[in-house]
Amino acid sequence: MGVSEKTRKILWVHAGGLCAICKEQVITPGTESDDPSVFGEEAHIFARSEGGPRAGGIAEDLINHHTNLILLCSKDHKRVDDHPNHFTVERLRQIKSEHETWVRSMMDADEGRLRLVHDPLFPQPKVLKLITRGNPLWNMVKESVTFEYGMPDHLSDDDEDLIIEFMDLMRDYLDIAGDLVSVRENRDAEKTLQQYIGRLAERDFLVGAYVRHMLLKGGSAEGPTPWPMLRVEVQARNVGRGHRRKWHSLSPPYRGLSEEFAPRKHSELRR
Repeated sequence: MGVSEKTRKILWVHAGGLCAICKEQVITPGTESDDPSVFGEEAHIFARSEGGPRAGGIAEDLINHHTNLILLCSKDHKRVDDHPNHFTVERLRQIKSEHETWVRSMMDADEGRLRLVHDPLFPQPKVLKLITRGNPLWNMVKESVTFEYGMPDHLSDDDEDLIIEFMDLMRDYLDIAGDLVSVRENRDAEKTLQQYIGRLAERDFLVGAYVRHMLLKGGSAEGPTPWPMLRVEVQARNVGRGHRRKWHSLSPPYRGLSEEFAPRKHSELRR
């Protein structure tokens, strides 16, 4: 009986998909017309056959057990089998043990690293909502804790200055939104945003936004922390006016003025 599919999965997971000797990933990326190339091999520590390197010394039912297998690239697998006096059973067991311990430590370190992940309780937005008034944008600001933005490339100096001024205002409002408690303060903020939306519209720019519900994980926190992320984009209403959109589309291109349009790849500002 050969190596079972379950045993193979256990071995590959414990090894992190890396050669235990050279630490290289044992799969190459595919191409547009071809699948990825796998050159990882499940090498036996005690040989599978009587005439193989490091033969004998193990029960037959353990020969294909994951404890008797080590994940190697094809190059190192040949080295191991061609040099059995150097790559002894004891040495290979040590290599396997140290490699799998290293993989676990890397995974534990990654778990402790601060990172943002999607909140599975909320659907992730795929299109931006067209913003024509200050009130809906201000409501998005109030529920968010971080900010990312997008803007066209090849702008005139005046257009770029206006858009950057608008984005800086968004960042500042994000910092102070929690301190504005009165209706008057909130209404004044809405009106200020409305003025900028109007000024941008006069120059044939659209404003779009959405809130992505994220979770901040890792670090010393006991559990994930809700981390709503506001995305705001300014896009030229008419691409033919000379503005080249700076980023590739993440969803089908916007083809007409409606209540939503496609976002572009982002830059980010965080609180």
